[in-house]
Amino acid sequence: MPIDPTKHADWEVAEAAEKNMKTVYELAEEMGLDKKELLPHGHYVAKLDYKAILERLKDRPDGKYIDVTAITPTPLGEGKSTTTIGLLQGMGKRGKHVMAAIRQPSGGPTMNIKGSAAGGGLSQCIPLTPFSLGLTGDINAIMNAHNLAMVAMTARMQHEFNYNDEQLAKRKLKRLDMNPRNVQMGWIMDFCAQALRKMVIGIGGKMDGFMMESKFDIAVSSEVMAILSVATDLKDFRERMGKIVVAYNKQGNPVTTEDLEVAGAMTAWMAGAINPNLMQSIEGQPVLVHAGPFANIAIGQSSIIADRVGLKLSDYHITESGFGADIGYEKFWNLKCRYSGIKPDAVVIVATIRALKCHGGAPVPVPGRPIPAEYGEENVEWVEKGCENLIHHINTVRKSGATPVVCINAFYTDTKAEIE
Repeated sequence: MPIDPTKHADWEVAEAAEKNMKTVYELAEEMGLDKKELLPHGHYVAKLDYKAILERLKDRPDGKYIDVTAITPTPLGEGKSTTTIGLLQGMGKRGKHVMAAIRQPSGGPTMNIKGSAAGGGLSQCIPLTPFSLGLTGDINAIMNAHNLAMVAMTARMQHEFNYNDEQLAKRKLKRLDMNPRNVQMGWIMDFCAQALRKMVIGIGGKMDGFMMESKFDIAVSSEVMAILSVATDLKDFRERMGKIVVAYNKQGNPVTTEDLEVAGAMTAWMAGAINPNLMQSIEGQPVLVHAGPFANIAIGQSSIIADRVGLKLSDYHITESGFGADIGYEKFWNLKCRYSGIKPDAVVIVATIRALKCHGGAPVPVPGRPIPAEYGEENVEWVEKGCENLIHHINTVRKSGATPVVCINAFYTDTKAEIE
């Protein structure tokens, strides 16, 4: 059956493409990987031994570095991942040696209105089901590392409540004197569980925890995820892990995971997750999927490690920044590039007629509801007014010294006059 992305759902397009996708062994051979650098998870997904790759290719010049960002998106999103994969495939068709890096999706949005973050139409990362449902377990590792810190913190508060300083000393513990009203961390899980956003724990008695208010957050909001995004190697990861502030003591001083003596064990949970995941586009180009912090509360980037690997293995490496350029690209330039020491050679700003209309005065579309009829009708005036938003993002990119290239992610409802 011929696949038509205007008629078939994304999952149907992906399912058809998956019948002919390459194995990770074929991808690895095309990428020039040594066998020992490939850590397979089945036939179509693998982790890459980043340390071995970077050591072997340390004298090879980096490829060109391209970042994909966007104008201020509507709640529906404007297609950064789709454009990233589309650019990857387009450059591949022109005979370029190219790779891309995108973020791993969170289970919460995937199971909610937003859906998967694999791209769309004929520009997707596959296999779609593993991509959307946990992949190689990186987010599970983050949950275990993060919740281990919570277990250590709550156990310590329980012991300090039950025992005096002399009794604590016999257990080789010193009093940290954490303030239960100034705890900075909560528990995490990879779903949007509103009923667990505020709760009371430790109500079972003095041997079952310390009674206090607590909460659950979504897993990718964890600082551990943000660290995975910006760490340059395992040593750097370990140092950053020890600086996580779990609470403040009653004197107002921070208490860290290092104070709890749990940072090393947390890092042990992440020893495998620090290696990027290898997948592919519908047309068979390599895609690295690694880290997935939100851009509004964290850095919003795929990992530095994935980018370093991609830059060594390809002539052109495309990465993606979350949200619009005013937040995602700003964090890419001001944080990620500073930590990595790598500067982009070009920046793609994704724009849609839909978003330009929205910023120009059209009703704001709401996820899960029909798109307002105004978006299917020509309105050049709204588009022109919305270009003020686009110009702002162009200037944001130019301030960093990078070259912006505007890409219109076109829909069949867009008219020629609106595009021009």
